[in-house]
Amino acid sequence: MSLDLDIPSRFDRDLRKELHHKLLARGSALATLLGDVLADKDRLAAIAAIGVEPRPGIRPEELLRDALNQVERRRRLLDAGDDRYGRCDVCGVELSRTELEQLPWADRCQAHPR
Repeated sequence: MSLDLDIPSRFDRDLRKELHHKLLARGSALATLLGDVLADKDRLAAIAAIGVEPRPGIRPEELLRDALNQVERRRRLLDAGDDRYGRCDVCGVELSRTELEQLPWADRCQAHPR
């Protein structure tokens, strides 16, 4: 799916392009890491590379799949011009431009960490 820049959005055209590009880059990096983990390469290094804390009972590949799914959900919302993109999934507060530029896949505000 390509980015439809004609859909009304809270974000200007240039920011939408930037966020879209960052989401695609993150998704690509996660997919590569997932492939490495599934090929039995260094699992802990893969998890550390995406800034996710390992959790007891959760396999590294599950963490990577969850992260990849999160990126894909956010990309779809952005591409569709859905107003839920850039808002906390819990309380609906709008995330700041700075937060989105740093983590365009963010789906929660600081008050509702995972």
